[in-house]
Amino acid sequence: MRKLKREAYKLNNIKMLQQDVKYSEEVIEAEFSVEGYSLIDYKRSYTLSRALVNGKWIVYDGNRLESSQKIKEFEICEDFYHESVKAWPNKEKYSRLFTNIKLNEDDQLKVISKKISKSILIHDVKECREEKVVNYVEYNDLNFSYAGNPKDIPSIVEYLRASQSQLTSPSRQVLTESGRLTFILDSEIVASIFHYVLRNFLNGNSPKLKLNEKISSEITIYDNPLNSFSSSFSVFDDEGVKTKKKEIIGDGIITNYLGTLTSKYGEAGNARGILPKPDYFSLEVKQGDWSLNELIDESRGAYIAMGVKKSELIRNSIRITPRSVVKIGQGQIFFREIAIPLQELVTIDAVTRENRGVFIDEEHGGVTPYVRMKVRAILY
Repeated sequence: MRKLKREAYKLNNIKMLQQDVKYSEEVIEAEFSVEGYSLIDYKRSYTLSRALVNGKWIVYDGNRLESSQKIKEFEICEDFYHESVKAWPNKEKYSRLFTNIKLNEDDQLKVISKKISKSILIHDVKECREEKVVNYVEYNDLNFSYAGNPKDIPSIVEYLRASQSQLTSPSRQVLTESGRLTFILDSEIVASIFHYVLRNFLNGNSPKLKLNEKISSEITIYDNPLNSFSSSFSVFDDEGVKTKKKEIIGDGIITNYLGTLTSKYGEAGNARGILPKPDYFSLEVKQGDWSLNELIDESRGAYIAMGVKKSELIRNSIRITPRSVVKIGQGQIFFREIAIPLQELVTIDAVTRENRGVFIDEEHGGVTPYVRMKVRAILY
């Protein structure tokens, strides 16, 4: 308790926030097909010194800087060591994980595992360290990401194989309908949709939507850096602020913004990057009551979209090219992309109990369910 009081006193009286940042990762990448596999390993790292000057972060060469300013109150970072670090394998041991995985002729499998170490030294206060292992699995049209032991990768591959066989069909046809159609969107697409909503509309520097504004049906979204299963799990953000689970959208209503020590709106704790800015860590969607099988049975004539080949934000509409689309009861469908205007979020009428840890990009992960809603199908 005394230590915490001393740290709080120092932060309240500090004239300039200066930090030394260290980051390193060991990486193993493996790619498999029926013909064989390739496997590489490598390391990369960086170090830098930065300071908060006149409300902005700058990178400097370590020389003393002069500035005096008031910063937001925040809870300082703490050390954390994920238990998966102890199980980090060498290249040979890693390759043995895949001995019993059997691929079909058209199957593709790519796996990346990283052992990540980062530290932030806050001058005159303390140094915080974090170590973890994250894994990314891409099997055909589906992906999965998680923080934890790489030995679980084979079971993840089997889970993705079972999920794909449940949702795909050998027949193929071109989509002939257009306009607003009912779709079941998989976990990866759901994560991609709300990725754009959080980063582009709920950024504490320049939010485009108002607090207490209703933007969707009763769906709840968190930034939960402390979900220890998520690939973007972290106990402190890139400003050294202790992270916590934060509700951003509650029952479809905006309840918070992504904030940093310097953002105009939002409490600190969502800073990301070498020059930190408002962002999120792990996008978590609250599970619903539907089972996936029940939802499929109750959605005859609707479509199921899986995976994300490409996504972009065009004005207030999120455009996604799925990896595959199936019309329930008929088979696989070909078309260009789906569009999800923000106003269509109010049409979400079902959320599954099943969820999946998904890879959004190198910085962002998600744990998200399937949802049913209206989307706009765009033909070739």
